[in-house]
Amino acid sequence: MKSSSTLVATLGGQPQIVTFTLDLLRSRCEVIDQVVIVYLASSPRYSQAYRLLMGEFIGDRYDDDACHLRSVPIYLMDDRLSDARTPQEVDAVWKTFYQIFADLKSQGQRIHLSLTGGRRIMALLAFSVGMLLFDSADRVWHLHTPEDVVEQAYEGALMHVPPDSGVHLIEVPLVPWGTVFPGIKTLLGFSPQDIRAAYPSLLDETEWNCCQQVWESITRRQQDALRVIASGLDRQRAADKLNIAITTLDDHKTGILQECRKTWDTNAKLDIHFLRRKFKPFLSGIGEL
Repeated sequence: MKSSSTLVATLGGQPQIVTFTLDLLRSRCEVIDQVVIVYLASSPRYSQAYRLLMGEFIGDRYDDDACHLRSVPIYLMDDRLSDARTPQEVDAVWKTFYQIFADLKSQGQRIHLSLTGGRRIMALLAFSVGMLLFDSADRVWHLHTPEDVVEQAYEGALMHVPPDSGVHLIEVPLVPWGTVFPGIKTLLGFSPQDIRAAYPSLLDETEWNCCQQVWESITRRQQDALRVIASGLDRQRAADKLNIAITTLDDHKTGILQECRKTWDTNAKLDIHFLRRKFKPFLSGIGEL
């Protein structure tokens, strides 16, 4: 049996692109235990597409097999992006893909990257990051869908098609330059001690200091919880990793958020997404992640 792997897919308004791709990979006996969706979440149309996808993953299962779905909306500072048109927006998209791929490879995951959905610039940026971080086991895919099926399946009207529909995957050749020339990764400045400098648009001096203040004020148990939360694990996996109950993890999260609210001096809603955005680069920068 093949080892488990993760499907990372860019998403626009056509959620069936993800399920078509996943179905085809599974038909090749690929074991996909996680699907990561990257999209510009300020678009109501894209958000609706993601909601349709959620209906295919009830109880962390897809077609009776264990498979976790998670989304990564792209942010610039605290704002969800609607497009990638400026250098700062492009930089935020590139760094988002870098974080996703680097995390998955550090976990030993094999990656399938689907580039058919969403803005073309997202596909180009994801591909460029893949060339740096992927190895020979990873794959990049484009989905071909015949015109008649495109019309029938528009915006999720069909989420699955039969094998004889003409829908098929095209593998996109990729040279994993980061494997061929390992020094490239070092030159990028993404070592833990340099993360702070590498993420100027995502974590400025004030934000860094706030993260440090919270980190130093919470308990060791809360620090353990914050590490796994910032790493991107869902609640069940985070609790399993710490060998604690989900309710205990939630108690730790509540305490951490209380410290954040005091430190950031805000009445705004703070949640798990806030913790991931703020503390992932910080904890990487201090060598805790």
